[in-house]
Amino acid sequence: MGRSRGKVSPEVIDASGNGGFDYETIPGGYYDTVYRRHRGIQSKWHHLKFRRVVEEMEGHRRHLDIGCGPGTLIGLLDDRFTSTGIDISHPEIDYARSEYQSDSKRFLAVCASALPDDCRDYDVATVVEVVEHLAPGELDDTLRATIDRLRPGGKLIVTTPNFRGAWPLVEMLVNRFGELNYTSQHINRFTARKLGQLLQNLGLKEVRVHSYLALAPFTAPLGWQLPDRLARLERGPLERAAGLLLLGTGIKPQEWVATPRDRGQDGRAIGARPPAGPVAASRSELARSRRNV
Repeated sequence: MGRSRGKVSPEVIDASGNGGFDYETIPGGYYDTVYRRHRGIQSKWHHLKFRRVVEEMEGHRRHLDIGCGPGTLIGLLDDRFTSTGIDISHPEIDYARSEYQSDSKRFLAVCASALPDDCRDYDVATVVEVVEHLAPGELDDTLRATIDRLRPGGKLIVTTPNFRGAWPLVEMLVNRFGELNYTSQHINRFTARKLGQLLQNLGLKEVRVHSYLALAPFTAPLGWQLPDRLARLERGPLERAAGLLLLGTGIKPQEWVATPRDRGQDGRAIGARPPAGPVAASRSELARSRRNV
C-alpha cells in the first residue's frame, strides 16, 4: 500500500482534512528498529536526538509523551520516570506495549484530547517531531490539550525540523535516496522564531528555543562513537547556527486558561477545518510523527 521501489510514498486521505499522508504505510516499530540498529547515520541521528530530549527532562519524573510511536523515547528512561505514551496508531501502541510496557511505563491508543481523567498533573510533556505533521488548528488543539494535562510549573518540550537552516536540503536528499518520503508529511514548517511565538501564544512562560544536531550524525559511517564526540564539540555557537532540529521549551504558569480567545462557538480554533468524523479527527489531530529521518 503506497509503496514504490521500497519506499513509503504519500497517499491522499480525503477524510483526514489535512491533505493527507497515510501513516499506516509506515511499518509498526519501524523507527524503533532503526534506533536499535546501532549503525549508520539514521540510527545515530535518533540516538543523539533523544539524548538531548532526555537531558531536558531531567528532574521532571512524571512524563507524558505525545505521538510516542513505537515507544523508543520512553524505553530509554529508567524507573525514576513514570511515563505515559500516547499515539493514534494501534499497531504502534501494540508494539510499544510488547517492547517497553512495565510498572512505570504505559501506552494508550488515544489522541491528546481523549486522555483518561487520571492522566494529568504531569511534570513534563514531550512532543518530539509531531508538530510539523499537524495543520495549524489541529496543532493548537493538540498542544492545548497537552498543556492542560501538565501540573502548574510543568514543562513542555517540543522538537521539530529547523526549516531556516539546512534541513530543506537534508529532507530533499532523504526523499530522493531514503526509505521514506516526507513531501506530504511536513505540512507545518517551523523556524526558531515561529516556534517561539507558538509557545508564547499558548500561554507558556520562560519560553526558550534553540537549534541543535548539526554535522555530528553524518560522521557515523566513520565510527559509531565519533558522532558522540563531535556532538559535544558542536554544542554552543555552531549548533545554534547550523542545527537541523529545533528544541523549544516552556513552563505552564500557575494561572493558565485552556481555551484560547480566538475560538468559535463550536470550540474549534477560528479558521480550523471541521473534522470529517471521529476517526478523521483523531488521525489529523495527532498525525503520527514517526520520528523523522
